[in-house]
Amino acid sequence: MTFRKVDLIYLGGAILVVVGVSLLPSPKDRNPPVPRTPKHYDLRLETDCLTCHAPGAINALRTPPHPKRQDCLHCHRTTS
Repeated sequence: MTFRKVDLIYLGGAILVVVGVSLLPSPKDRNPPVPRTPKHYDLRLETDCLTCHAPGAINALRTPPHPKRQDCLHCHRTTS
């Protein structure tokens, strides 16, 4: 099987597209991290967030910018 010049150009372009897309930042990379405070060091599950950030709590989440969903680690990146 021989490759023509057009086949090599197509293959090279496809590889460039795959590499380019893999280098794009994910939306999670642009979101703020979980704060690096002693209260947040042991954070493992979203239910841990809700002990302080539940509606009606002292540190309740503001809407906007927070959606009504309660999966904090879906958007906020952990630093560890």
